[in-house]
Amino acid sequence: MTANRIKHAALTLFAESGYEGVSLSEIAKSVGIKTPSIYAHFESKEQLLLELIDDAIREEHAKFMQMLAETTDHPPMDRLNAAFIFYTDLDHISQGQSFLKRTLLVPPRHLEERLGQDFIAYENQVSEHLMELLNRSVLSVGGFHPESEQTERLLALFYALIDGLLVEYKLYDSALYRRRQALIWDCLRESVERTTPKPQPRA
Repeated sequence: MTANRIKHAALTLFAESGYEGVSLSEIAKSVGIKTPSIYAHFESKEQLLLELIDDAIREEHAKFMQMLAETTDHPPMDRLNAAFIFYTDLDHISQGQSFLKRTLLVPPRHLEERLGQDFIAYENQVSEHLMELLNRSVLSVGGFHPESEQTERLLALFYALIDGLLVEYKLYDSALYRRRQALIWDCLRESVERTTPKPQPRA
């Protein structure tokens, strides 16, 4: 279908040059059609971008859920590590996932609010599963159920670490990135292992 060909061409060009660095005429040329033909399928370049973002979010979420299903029988800390690797092993992500991460790091200014809302909705879905993984990981090493505030702190740390690695991936060579990835996982694991229940006030 022409619409799918347009989306595929736009995805490739947006991933390479960013949304603002690509014109509809370039997309049309890549597909082998005239620029006005795009409007038979998409109202604007903005609509095309938003559909690609929706597709990329659905793809990444489906892969995340598949990873969870495939590791169901693994120890909790191993499953948490699998989630960490899922979001930081950036050499093996799809073009759609690469496009998603690039666009969310540097969104078009006029779409920042809309894209932010879409991503927060996606993150909320993922966070439910990550909170469970973090709780189970703490239980597996400490034998108690962490308080919600402690789990939220660990979740915030998880996101901060993977976001930082996303930036470092663009800056460092593969060997240094892998070293940083391993060290940062150690920091997260140690934070989980050090999580202890808050002392209860004396009566």
